[in-house]
Amino acid sequence: MRGTIFIITGPSGVGKTTVALELLKRRPSLKKVVTYTTRPPRPEETPDVSYHFVSEAALTDLLNAGELFEWARVYETLYGSKRSDVEGLLSQGNDVLFVIDVQGAKTIQAEHPETVVIFIDAESDEALMRRLAARDQGKTVNLEERVQAIQDERTYGATCRYRIVNREGNLEQTVEEALGVMDSLDEKR
Repeated sequence: MRGTIFIITGPSGVGKTTVALELLKRRPSLKKVVTYTTRPPRPEETPDVSYHFVSEAALTDLLNAGELFEWARVYETLYGSKRSDVEGLLSQGNDVLFVIDVQGAKTIQAEHPETVVIFIDAESDEALMRRLAARDQGKTVNLEERVQAIQDERTYGATCRYRIVNREGNLEQTVEEALGVMDSLDEKR
């Protein structure tokens, strides 16, 4: 049986990666595609586990060769996932997890309407900005653009069938809700 594509998306700093790591621990059939990016690693990230950190030229070469399943330019950084990585996991019966921004979610959904999108949001703009500042240790790049993007991202989130508020201090509840979505879809297969 072919797997399902799941997307965890939402505004920057909302906790998408943290939620995804918990989902991956608890759901053995769920596999994360390691995305390629042109940005430098953050201190807590491991190359080729968190992301494949590559030059813009290398990622552009993959794009031009038609090897990317999806790609997006987010602020000044390119991101993309290899088609062969995604197809390999799906054909083995694994569910595939993308942890991507809204732009990437829209791209995948347009080409693969069967994709299940779970939009993660914060309880307020203030909470989101605190999380973003804490994650980036006060060195958030493109802050003005990110603030403007939040409303657009939330507009998209309102169209998603599955929307979960990741309240500060309630990670477990967020993870359980996301697992509930995945489990309910398993029962329908």
